Order: sequence, then C-alpha cells, then structure tokens
Amino acid sequence: MVGEVTFGVIGLLFLFADLRTFSSTFQQTFFGASNTNLAVAALAVFATSFLALIVAARLGPRRAVGLSGVIFGVATLGLTASRSNWLDLALSVIALAAGMWWLALFHSSRTGEAPPALARALPIAFVVDLSLHAALRTQPVVDLAWPVAVGIVVVAVLVFGAAGLASLSAARQWTRPGAVGTLALIAAPALVLVAETGATNGAQIALAAGLGLGPEPARATQIGQIVLGFGLAAGALALVRFGPNRFLGAGALAIGSALLWWHQPFVSLVGGLILAAGLVIAAATILGAPQVPAASPAGPVVALSFGWIAFVAAAFGFYAFFALQPAVWAAAALVVIATLVVPTPVLRLGAPLAVATAAVAIAVPLVAFFTAPATPDPQPPKVTFRLMTYNVHQGFDAGQIPSLDAIVATIAHESPDVLVLEEVVRGWMIDEQHDVLSVLAQRLDMYYTFLPTIGDLYGNAILSRYPMEVTKRVSYAPGPTQRNQPRGALFVRIGDLLVVGTHLDHTSDGTFVRQDQVRTILRELGDANAVVVAGDLNAEPGDIEIRLFDQAGFQDLGQQAGPTTTGDDPPKRIDYVWGLGVVGAQAHTTDPTNLSSDHRGLVVNITRTGR
Repeated sequence: MVGEVTFGVIGLLFLFADLRTFSSTFQQTFFGASNTNLAVAALAVFATSFLALIVAARLGPRRAVGLSGVIFGVATLGLTASRSNWLDLALSVIALAAGMWWLALFHSSRTGEAPPALARALPIAFVVDLSLHAALRTQPVVDLAWPVAVGIVVVAVLVFGAAGLASLSAARQWTRPGAVGTLALIAAPALVLVAETGATNGAQIALAAGLGLGPEPARATQIGQIVLGFGLAAGALALVRFGPNRFLGAGALAIGSALLWWHQPFVSLVGGLILAAGLVIAAATILGAPQVPAASPAGPVVALSFGWIAFVAAAFGFYAFFALQPAVWAAAALVVIATLVVPTPVLRLGAPLAVATAAVAIAVPLVAFFTAPATPDPQPPKVTFRLMTYNVHQGFDAGQIPSLDAIVATIAHESPDVLVLEEVVRGWMIDEQHDVLSVLAQRLDMYYTFLPTIGDLYGNAILSRYPMEVTKRVSYAPGPTQRNQPRGALFVRIGDLLVVGTHLDHTSDGTFVRQDQVRTILRELGDANAVVVAGDLNAEPGDIEIRLFDQAGFQDLGQQAGPTTTGDDPPKRIDYVWGLGVVGAQAHTTDPTNLSSDHRGLVVNITRTGR
C-alpha cells in the first residue's frame, strides 16, 4: 500500500503542476482572444479525459495505468525542461491529458480488496503542495533555475516510476463505487479548484483577512500558509479520530468558505483554517467510497471527465470574469453536496501516517517563516532618490516563460529606492500560483504596499526603502465593456512627496476610458504640490490622455528614456514618470535586450525642488 500511496501522491503533485502550467501558458499565449473561443479551446483540452475509455478498453487495468503513467511522467519532465512557450503549451496539453487518464484509471483499478489509494494520497498531496510553496517562497519547482528544476523532477519521475512498477506488479481489476459514489466523483476535480483558490493558497486567505496590503515586509502570504498548515493538519488528525466523516467534511467546507469569502479581519483566517481541514476530510470521503468489481472503468472515467468539465467551467468563470466569486462558490457547493451524499467510507488515514502528514503541514510553513531573512528597517527619506516603474507581466518574460529570478536581477541591477509595479499577481492558478510581490519584496529587502484591482490577488504595488503611508486606494469607474479590466491608483506618501502608481486601461479603443482614469487621478490629488505619478499608461506621447498630465502642470520626467516595451515591433513608449514640484535626471530604461518582462523598466533620479 505504501507504493500505491507514493505513486498517487507524486502523480497528484505532477497533475497540480501541469494544471498550473497549462492554465498560465494558455492565458499568456491567447490573452486578448474572445472568451468564447478560449472557453471552447479549454473545454476541448479537458475533454480529452474521456479518451481514457479507449486506453482502458485496449490495454486492461495494469497496462492502461502503466502507459498513461509513462506518458504523464515523461511529458511533465519535458515540460519542466522546456523553456519555450509553444512547446510548453503542447507538452502541458499532453501531460494534462495523460494525467487525467492516469487519475481515473488508477482510481478505478486495484489489487484484491485494497482500499482506494487516492483517498489517502490526495490529502497528503495537498499537504506536500502547500509545504513546497512555503519552502520555495511560492515559486513552483518547475520554475526554479533549470538545473535545479530538472534535477528535482527527474528524481520525482524516477520515484514515481518505481512506485508505479511496485503497484502494478500484481494483478489488478477494474472497480467502481456504487451509483451515488460514482456520481460523487464529479466533484473530485472541483476539490483541486477549491484548494487552488483558497484551501492551500496562503496569499488568498491572508489578503481576504486584510493582511498583505501594507505597508509591511514580505510576510502575509507566509502567515496565511502557516494558518492553512494548521488547518490541513487538523483535517488529517480528524481522519484518525472520526474517519472520513461526510458531515464533518461538508460542514467544514461550507463554513470555511463562507468565512473566508466574507473578507473580515481574523475571521477570514479562521475560515481558511476550517476550509483547509474540510478539504482533507472531503478528499478522503469522496475518493474513499467503497468500490466493487466492474467490467470496465467507465463509471469513474465518465464521472471524473464530467468533473473536469465542471472544473474548467468554474475556473474559467472565476479567472476570465475578473475573480468572479460565485464561480468558486459553485465549485465549493459541488464538493459539499458530493461529500454529504457519498456512501460512508471505511477507510482511515492511519495514525502514523496522519501524524506525519500533520507534522509536515505545520512544521514546513513555520520553519519557512522563521528562517526568512528579515527586511531592514526603512531608511530616512532623501531629497534625491531613484524611482523605477516596471510592468512585471505577472512574473513572465516577453516569451511568456516564468521569469521571477530574471525580474529580481533586473530590478536589483538598477537599485531603485522606490519601485512602482504593475501586473502584480499574488497566487493565481493561471499564473503558476507564485506571489510576485512577496518574492520581490523579500529578495530586494523592501517594504511594500499593494492595491488589489481584480479580486484580492492581482493589482499594482509600490515598494520603498523609505517609510510609506498609504493615503488612499482609488478604484476607477467600470469600463463600458467586459474587456475593460477593473483598475485603480495607489496613493502613497513618502516623506513630503506623494507617489501615485497606476495601470491604465489596455484596450486599443479605450482612449475615453483612459482619459477618465487620468482625470480621476488629477481630481484625487487635491492640493498636493509635490507629486510623482508613475506606471503603465497604455498610451503613446501625443494621445489625449497623456497630454492631460502636461495640461495639469506635470513634467514628463522619463521623456529622454525612449520606448519602454519589449514585446512590440516597433517598441512603444507607454510607461511614464510624471512629476509636479520635482525634477528628474538621468532617465533611462533597462537594457532593451533584457526580455525578463514584455516591458522595460523606466528609471529616473528624482529631486524634490521645494516645500
């Protein structure tokens, strides 16, 4: 049984990674396409899960699981080794398809009367996934430096293969749960979405509770991970004491979700803890339903395939429609219902395994928190300082490959005192679930402030070596169409200077929207006489929205720096630093050959001219 659980845990971790890589590569590659086309394409990819029926019919239990596992592992390794966007997309589709086959076929086949291995493996996989995120400061294994990432995944694939060989050495037979248990499997993929959007997402529960907005050092996401670790541990220990109790699991999921999404200080942290506990219990309950011999795996394969379709629908609804919370609530409701109706499993996690799982869930986030380097105290403000504005492209380079290390190096080379960032993501599944802001703040030794503009985990940020005070967070009026993203401006006082960071509307026909957004900034400034406005304005010099700053008395401090994009041919100048009551010098962009983002960083030395 140890081999089967190991086989299941590693395979599930591969599946989590492949889901994130596919979704991030997919959205980066096809950003701007119509939602209808994107939805059809995504559904087509996940519908490949139905093809497991053909694999099973032709190969039988042992060879079907073995072949799908080989394709799954090799494709995941290739995906880790690749650093090409289109190759990543192709490999992620293959890995995801094979991973869904493997999941259904492995769950449907068993040796003798052995209980379903995935009922034990999924709770453990959630714990290991959280622990890896905590230990690596949210940077996924597959996105680490190439030799490290490939080395880790090679070892994981070898262990996966060895555990698979051990699991498949004996004869296996197809099985299925009863009718209700089979229907309940539809909710299994939704469990993964509930985890991604809350139950194993430290940034989400921290920000829902009001942490992580700043000014503060990089610690909020780590606090969230600690809380979730205790929740996962509680769920694992509850499986020993109460077993996979459907009422306890469903209640914890429902209460935890309600408290988390209530967005209340402390209450949402408690909600995250309860939700995490419910996730573990529900996972063991839904996948632990009693199974009986069957002629084929058709029931579980079809149920899980429809579950993946539901997963796509909920995930697409959440991310494509700007963090639409009802989509996540629907996924949670599906899991709650399935947990309540599934026949009571007789499976228990086992005391030694549960205690070990709980210990990992608690210890790793705690160790990661206490061993994180402390952020130095802020320095006294200076009359002259270096400001940099940088659209970090959600942590991806101009070729749509994750590039957190390169972005850190680019910023560190310029050594700004004040850093204004756009397209900051803090834990979205469609962006590899990395927390760009925490990574940058921690590695650059800077305090940060954050303005969420889409949900809790996407927006703008200002980092500083000097003390900051947030004076206001302003949301712009909604745009006229679904294509106009929610946006806003972050107002921060540093000494006697007001620094405003913003990211204006990106649509090609959005000049009137951008004009209204600029007027909102100017109106919110009031009588401030020492101001810097910086960010990605998505408009070129001469456009009406840009001239509004000039008409208001601002000086274009970055004019001499030239174009600021790397992804356009020819490059454009759409990033700006405007100043009032200050002067700028030595304006320049980062190296045009540096493709760590689809924008160049714009750097200006700024001096306050008077009081």
